[in-house]
Amino acid sequence: MMTNNLAELFVKQAEKNKNKIAVEYRLRRNEPYRTISWRHLAVTVQAITYGLIELGLKKGDNVAILSNTRYEWANCDLAILSGGGVVVPIYPTLPEDAVNYILNNAKCEIIILEDKGQLQKIRSQWNSLPYIKYAVVIEDLGDLPVHDPRILSLRTLKDKGKLNFSKDPYLLQKHIKGISIDDLATIIYTSGTTGPPKGVMLTHKNIMSVIKALPGVLPIDEDDKFLSFLPLSHVFERVGGFYYALYCGCTICYCSNIDQIASALKDSKATIMLVVPRLLEKMYSKLQTQLNTLPEGKKRLFKIAFDTAKDVLANPRKKILPIRLFNLAKYKILDKLVFSQIRNKLAPTLKCFVSGGAPLSKDIADFFNIIGIPALEGYGLTETAAPVTVNSFKAMKTGTVGKPLANSKIKIAEDGEILIKSPNVFLGYYKNEEATKAAFIDGWFASGDVGIVDKDGFLKITDRKKDIIVNSAGKNIAPQNIENVLKASPYISNAIVIGDKRKYLSALVTLEIPSIQEYFKKHNSDMDGLDIHSLCNNSEVVKLIDEEIKLQTAPFADYEQIRRFTILPKEFTIESGEITPTLKVKRKFVEQKYKHLIDSMYPAE
Repeated sequence: MMTNNLAELFVKQAEKNKNKIAVEYRLRRNEPYRTISWRHLAVTVQAITYGLIELGLKKGDNVAILSNTRYEWANCDLAILSGGGVVVPIYPTLPEDAVNYILNNAKCEIIILEDKGQLQKIRSQWNSLPYIKYAVVIEDLGDLPVHDPRILSLRTLKDKGKLNFSKDPYLLQKHIKGISIDDLATIIYTSGTTGPPKGVMLTHKNIMSVIKALPGVLPIDEDDKFLSFLPLSHVFERVGGFYYALYCGCTICYCSNIDQIASALKDSKATIMLVVPRLLEKMYSKLQTQLNTLPEGKKRLFKIAFDTAKDVLANPRKKILPIRLFNLAKYKILDKLVFSQIRNKLAPTLKCFVSGGAPLSKDIADFFNIIGIPALEGYGLTETAAPVTVNSFKAMKTGTVGKPLANSKIKIAEDGEILIKSPNVFLGYYKNEEATKAAFIDGWFASGDVGIVDKDGFLKITDRKKDIIVNSAGKNIAPQNIENVLKASPYISNAIVIGDKRKYLSALVTLEIPSIQEYFKKHNSDMDGLDIHSLCNNSEVVKLIDEEIKLQTAPFADYEQIRRFTILPKEFTIESGEITPTLKVKRKFVEQKYKHLIDSMYPAE
């Protein structure tokens, strides 16, 4: 489909698919899904666009969206683009000062907010937001006493749009035709793990080049259905999910609450879902706990099925033909007896997960591949409009992030840094020429990630360039490799490896509480009455975690072993500051926050 911009793409798909379902959503778990056709979606987007124009939206204006993932988020995104505007997404979990920084840096005159809670972030600091003229609230304002002409509901905005449409029905067409493929589409502010967030400028061309390249590695059609849960404020879900689904004309089923994921996977009939590793780690941990509680006979059957599948999938042509055919037949029988039961309970229609945003443990990737729901891991950054490399059904190697897209090139610098050249690569950092200049080396984008390309052309990420640990003996250690295997334990929810300029490695770990309780229940130790603080200091728990760390890190070199560890009484959260909205750990923040605990693990220093 030939289009010059994302707004035109939407208009053409809406015209082509008219009466087909574009969107599904539900407000509560177990209630029937509500549906929206492409025709209805187009009318809604048109009304919002005309409403924004009535508020003063002009081509090139920056408009912010501060909301959780929901179908109205996508509607507003398309409306801003259709009016020639630039979308500035803001993570809904960000505190007021961070929201303030982005709005002022981008000079947004209009902000679209989810509800009264998000509106409060604006109302509490109107005086420090000189550029904001209007705040549009997606949910009804209800009984909130609002006497401020700057605040209006999305419903009111659409009503304004309908009146504006009656004045000039062709105004929208003029706006869309005036958008060039090289025009700015969005400014996405990075998570700020190493400093103030920077505004990544992506053009319509950057995004269009990605979604046009994706069918070569992840072919989908109008019969497929995306299950959308990750933040639309992040480039991964927005480009790899929303815009790619739009490009292919398939349905998007929105899941706005983490408590609804399990039921949505079962009953939405979704065929593809974008995930971050943390979600897969949670699913894996829960499945492992359930498998450990099976009767011995079923447990042995699962092990036979798992080992058979692992051998067949890893070595499809290793053995001579008769043995190969026998193993394949055995695998198909066991798949029907064992793995199909797991798939039916977990996600009966899902073809695959697509994992991104952070490294995925090879063991977890292998597990989902073996049970028949592959986790296709990819790699990209906000600066590359999401994927640069991706594993596909035809070319997949767990433990890697796949091969480059057809339109992208990568090379490894002398210091191991991954360099990227692609039409996906961003325009630059908004109002930050110094940072933009520093991001490129001889025309190649310097990713900040360290990796290697194997003999088959698959990229493997080894760490972040700034995260490499150099111990007191001068040994270079990639902490993410160790952290990933630790998180593969069903009893460890998160782990941070410490050791830069130290004699040995230590770790801060958090507990997977349900798995811990299940383990001790099985071993006749009642932990139900203990709170999290008591569990962290319980000798049996400490012994279990010590055994898990030694087991998981056994393949590593002696200088990569964890000599000491501390169990933290709280999980890492966005609210407490340890992780970003994309669930990446803020390593420096964690090291500063828990400095006293870290120092206690190095008493001789």
